[in-house]
Amino acid sequence: MSLNEVRRKWALGRRDLFADAFGAKNRRVSCGCPCRGRGAEGKDEVMKRLFMLGWIGLMAASGWASEVSASEVSWNGRIIDVKSREQITIDGLSRRLKNVKYLVLGEKHNTPTIQHAQAQVMEAAVKENQAIGNFTLAWEFLNFSSQPQISSQFDRFLAGEIDVFALLMSLQGSSSFDSYVPLIEGARALKGRLLGVNLSRAEKAPVVQGGIAAADPSLVPPGFEMGSDYYRERFEETMAGHAPAEKLSNYFAAQCLTDDVMAYRMFTETDVALRVLVTGSFHADYHDGVVARLLARDSAPALAAVRFIDASDYTEATLIGELLTHPRYGDLADFVFFVNEPQAEAPAPPALR
Repeated sequence: MSLNEVRRKWALGRRDLFADAFGAKNRRVSCGCPCRGRGAEGKDEVMKRLFMLGWIGLMAASGWASEVSASEVSWNGRIIDVKSREQITIDGLSRRLKNVKYLVLGEKHNTPTIQHAQAQVMEAAVKENQAIGNFTLAWEFLNFSSQPQISSQFDRFLAGEIDVFALLMSLQGSSSFDSYVPLIEGARALKGRLLGVNLSRAEKAPVVQGGIAAADPSLVPPGFEMGSDYYRERFEETMAGHAPAEKLSNYFAAQCLTDDVMAYRMFTETDVALRVLVTGSFHADYHDGVVARLLARDSAPALAAVRFIDASDYTEATLIGELLTHPRYGDLADFVFFVNEPQAEAPAPPALR
């Protein structure tokens, strides 16, 4: 099989190698957001590992972020500048990321094609900004209180003492995060640092139970503010049926605290030129959540938000509709990067005779 064929199989997503179940019990960090995750663990583990190891060898030989390319008729690899509605290449996106300080990558969790595309964009931004050895990769699934362990294990990874799978296992206690291999390996290849930015479930628990007033004051960033009314509206709509109605205010407070903790960690990481954040899309959509808090905290934010969309979750008609710009909430992000192909349109019902 040729290298291009292997790349294509990866770009199309080997989801058959990944189980559909993804639960909070499998991870140390609960994002607590409406971004529904997916993971892998079970009888396909050996097959998945073999595929990933083969992919690592091929990508190491040809560059970690080999391009997910798009044709005029394909959605896979299509990149849109949301404001101008222009379809751009990865090189065009790279030029538009010149001089950014914060790069927020909004994702569908644990989706191999998306994490591959994120690694591609991270590499483009790092190289465009001459930030090799001068950037951090912040990951929502890592707690900032665990930073000493994160740094220690990442140093072992850099030294070749452990491989990327052992690193992920040591940080997450689960093998459900192997789709993030391209990002972790990309951070190593580009000489970046790995940064924890979230709160643990235990640290969020008092807020879930009693609202923001119950939070440990030492965990609340200075100048903390709750999210916008529109953000709350979207949150409540998305969480309806997933949490008791009387608890939604507390859940929203935990969501907003998570946003601002991530933003504050990014804002105070001042010794690097570029700060890249990988987070669930709901934390960044419509420039709300962590994006809004970064914009509020930094008077010169130089921020770009890229939303990664799995086209296979939608029909083409939906993708062409109001997905990029909502009539009430505005633009979904600065740029949108599509992976995979949309679902086939449902056939029209037969005509009555």
